Amino acid sequence: MAAIPVVCIVAKSSGTGKTTFLEKLIRELVERGYRVGAIKSTSEFEIDKSGKDSRRYAQAGAEIICILGHERYAYIQKTPEKVKLDEVVGVFKDVDLILAEGFKDEDKPKIEIVRKAKGTDVFSSGKNLIAVVTDVENLSVEVPQFGPDDFKEVAELLEKHFLKKEIDTEMDKPHLTHFNEQGRARMVDVTGKGITEREAVARGEVRMAQETLQLIAQGKMKKGDVLAVAQVAGIVGVKETSRLIPMCHPLSIGSINIDFTLDYENNKVLIECQVKVSGQTGVEMEALTGVSIAALTIYDMCKAVDKEMVIENIRLVKKTGGKSGTFIRKGER
Repeated sequence: MAAIPVVCIVAKSSGTGKTTFLEKLIRELVERGYRVGAIKSTSEFEIDKSGKDSRRYAQAGAEIICILGHERYAYIQKTPEKVKLDEVVGVFKDVDLILAEGFKDEDKPKIEIVRKAKGTDVFSSGKNLIAVVTDVENLSVEVPQFGPDDFKEVAELLEKHFLKKEIDTEMDKPHLTHFNEQGRARMVDVTGKGITEREAVARGEVRMAQETLQLIAQGKMKKGDVLAVAQVAGIVGVKETSRLIPMCHPLSIGSINIDFTLDYENNKVLIECQVKVSGQTGVEMEALTGVSIAALTIYDMCKAVDKEMVIENIRLVKKTGGKSGTFIRKGER
């Protein structure tokens, strides 16, 4: 039998709203048809009283609750009749997921609560941190970022990672959504997704000779204004992404902004492409395509004088909206 997944809801200090968020998360998961167990560690061993966390978890729909004290522990489980001792052993075997409040030192997947009033540092790190719930805007983390009221989105994240994981039994690898049951390419069905505001920012660089950068800055390239042409090309690239990348959906792009920075110290043109849309799928590929086409255009405009130019470091630095929440690449401003 596969082990029941355990996810810890942690915070650096008390008063961050862990219990309230966990209570809402339990209720959302139960409404989606999952059986949820809850674990709470406490120094005050009062259980199942009105207002106590154990009662709140039970009212939210948790099937089994374990309260851990310093010297003892107790299970709270609704049963239709008197239960024998042997049946109490392994009481968590009939749930789909266990949510544990606290236990930040455990080697388990963690969702960290970060509240502005308690500081903006994220203490969890590494592979165990799967998401951050915060009221701090643009917190620099490499995992999905949600607001304090985004318990539905967090429930979807838990579904994706722990409750509805699809495995390719033939290859023993994660199921890729761009392939159908016959292993052939397909476009993902997004018709059931809600329309949300989405944004993506991508960056890239073109490294060149110092003389080439000076010609660009002075507008002396024979083909014309390099950056003006590259900007238009990047915008066209964003709009044509679905024609270039086979499984990308055609989108009604709401906004495209492409900026260039001349880095004289490193002899580079730095490119940033920001794309916004109100739709059912994200615009990461559009932003990356915009940067790529702008970079290729710079190369084309300048190749007569510098064939050793290098297009490099094209990467997604930020995305917001959608089921996976906010992503911000570590180290990027």
